[in-house]
Amino acid sequence: MTGVPDIPGGQASGKTLTEHPEQALLPDDLTTALEQTIRQKRGAVGPAIDDQQAHASGHSHGRGKPVSIFAAIASGLVNYLLMFGLCCAYGMIMFGEANARHRALAVKMNMCTSWTVGLALAAFCNIRVAIGGPDLTPIVFIAGFIAEMSKDIAQQLQLEYPVAQLSSASAHEDNHASEWCVGAHAEAHFAECADYHEQLRSTVVFAVAVSSAALGLLFFLSGRFNFTRYASYVPTCVMEAFLSCVGYKVFKYALYFCNHDVKQFAPAAMIGVPLYFVKAYHVGNPALVIPLMLFIPLAIFYVVVFSSGKTLEHESISEWMFPRMENVEFWAVWEWSIGSPSKINFKAWLKTMPLLAVYLVVCFLDCVLKVLGTESKLPVKVDKDRELQIFGLSNLLTAFSGSSVGYMQLKFNMINAGILGTAHDRRGGLVYGVLSAVTWFWTIEHFNFLPRFFLSTLLFFAGAG
Repeated sequence: MTGVPDIPGGQASGKTLTEHPEQALLPDDLTTALEQTIRQKRGAVGPAIDDQQAHASGHSHGRGKPVSIFAAIASGLVNYLLMFGLCCAYGMIMFGEANARHRALAVKMNMCTSWTVGLALAAFCNIRVAIGGPDLTPIVFIAGFIAEMSKDIAQQLQLEYPVAQLSSASAHEDNHASEWCVGAHAEAHFAECADYHEQLRSTVVFAVAVSSAALGLLFFLSGRFNFTRYASYVPTCVMEAFLSCVGYKVFKYALYFCNHDVKQFAPAAMIGVPLYFVKAYHVGNPALVIPLMLFIPLAIFYVVVFSSGKTLEHESISEWMFPRMENVEFWAVWEWSIGSPSKINFKAWLKTMPLLAVYLVVCFLDCVLKVLGTESKLPVKVDKDRELQIFGLSNLLTAFSGSSVGYMQLKFNMINAGILGTAHDRRGGLVYGVLSAVTWFWTIEHFNFLPRFFLSTLLFFAGAG
């Protein structure tokens, strides 16, 4: 299941290796061989492992020579840029057009998860190249929570909530949604609209905090009482089928971000989907290939815009950009939850209980699959129970800050290991976590320079596998 070959000499295969933490890595010779394969296939920035020098210097535990600090910085920066773009996309998914004013809050909530879980895994995870952060699967469920609560709060306040969908046939409904509690509608229902947004904001923070706390507790107890072993009995095809459905919905969001405009979503799909396969099959050096594939189209876009003498506010260019997003201070999440407990609508929150139950099961299995995937793709043996406990404890921070749940991200683990050329260096994850923290404490307004097709590209990348 792990894809690790049997160990010469009659030892057990990678599937039955001891689970003791102190023996969490594969034997030295196999680990070193696999690390060399990673370096050769991915063109890593870091220096190649020299077995003779490693043994001669006494560092023969499969770790090789230290990775260049420049490789660590490059890995952290690439992973941060990808995650920041995805966090922006996740924020857009969480709040639809009718609630677009809260998208900056959602982006900050996801960035908080990036740095808290990211730094926790970089510091304590046995998988040293682990990158933690928010995941697409929980975000899709949280979007469902918010949609359900929005309709219920509006109904309680006797407001007619707009029904917006993701298909191109819903253009009329989306226009209605963007005008809801804005302009003339807000003037006609001033008190109700103001109360609606205050209740929704506080209830969403509360609901997300509870969902993160519940899933974090499930992670910790599963690891503490060795329940992760039972996850392997769930047929992989069942989970893959469900996650494929999530990917399909993400593709619909990618089209929605581009306003179903073929001039925008066609290049996004032609970049995002191949980018996934480039990552999956280790084509080239990920420190160069991924930024080039993402930022060359972005550079071309800006060259065309500014060479034509136009600005981003020009009418012909504005359709390629999202509405401007103002920064929300990091302390706002507490100001709008703990600071406004009377605005939490528990009746609306209780409407999400059936979906919350499904969320817990699916997200737990998704997390375990990512751990198993990391074990099969990197030269490490994972103590799954210990890692789940770390995920659980790190999500105490996300719950306290009203942020979405976070756990290990398989795609990012592979990118980090590919750039570093080793599975045994924490610095890439630490750089990523620090950059995410700076963004959370400072500002997210660089989002306003990202055109629609860029975030759509990232969704095609995330949904492809």
